[in-house]
Amino acid sequence: MSEDVKRRYNSTRRRQQAEETRSRVLDAAAEVFRERGYERSSIAAIAESAGVSDETVYGHFKNKRTLLAELVRHAVRGSDDRPVLDQSGPHRLTTETDQRRQVQLFATDVAGRLERAAPLVAVVAAAAAGEPELNELLKRLHEARRKNLRVFEAALRANGPLRLSSTAATDAVWALTSPELFQLFTVVRSWSNRRYTTWLAESLETMLLAPSAAG
Repeated sequence: MSEDVKRRYNSTRRRQQAEETRSRVLDAAAEVFRERGYERSSIAAIAESAGVSDETVYGHFKNKRTLLAELVRHAVRGSDDRPVLDQSGPHRLTTETDQRRQVQLFATDVAGRLERAAPLVAVVAAAAAGEPELNELLKRLHEARRKNLRVFEAALRANGPLRLSSTAATDAVWALTSPELFQLFTVVRSWSNRRYTTWLAESLETMLLAPSAAG
């Protein structure tokens, strides 16, 4: 093996190891934050759970706030690390021409994202009052959600009239898909993800679609 090939191999291997370490830290952080909340979580506890040094965690994420923000972003996007609207699920529903099918695709997609992200958004919300940076993060999360949901509303309207105005429809979807409401149903009321998905699709059809489209 030539020296050039060896260098490329070693460089690729180091990147892989760095990504594996980063994923392990994120998994550990998610568990620690969910169990302890923000204030009672520490970099040391996360590092211990991930089986790495404190310095390794700091090297990847700088501080606890940055780590939590990255964790929420990762949860929202899932295994496909591209922005949500660039992913296949949201793209599919924007190209679908049947409104009822669009709603069903949307409900399934968003329920999966909420299952991953809602517990972590709850951690951010609980700490936001005492942490200005987390309060700002919470605002950005809700604003980004509404911006993305406008795309769904527009795609739905492109296939037929809706019962509500554009603003009212977007606000309705924004409220029904809030992490807080998801937590109320799945944690407080012990609903399954499947039950929430069914409820969401039925609620959106009733609220948004004209009678012919809603069936």
